[in-house]
Amino acid sequence: MGGTYDLPLAMWFGDFDLRVNVHVIDSARPQSLPTLFMGGLNADRIIVWDDGSTENLMDEKKAWEIAEVRIKAHSQMSTLLTHRQV
Repeated sequence: MGGTYDLPLAMWFGDFDLRVNVHVIDSARPQSLPTLFMGGLNADRIIVWDDGSTENLMDEKKAWEIAEVRIKAHSQMSTLLTHRQV
């Protein structure tokens, strides 16, 4: 589950008590980079147990962060354009 889904999103663990932590056991790099890199309240509650290779994913983390910034900027621009047309 942790390798496929973006676990930090509220739709997965947002309704759980804040004292609940989620442990993901994964022997290979999770496919879902947000599970590793996404910040926020839910992300602080997710502990990924892996083979240690995720500590070497600095290039992937930088690329993911750049992509997230661009996605958010595009989303904000689309929202602004939609409100102007109304």
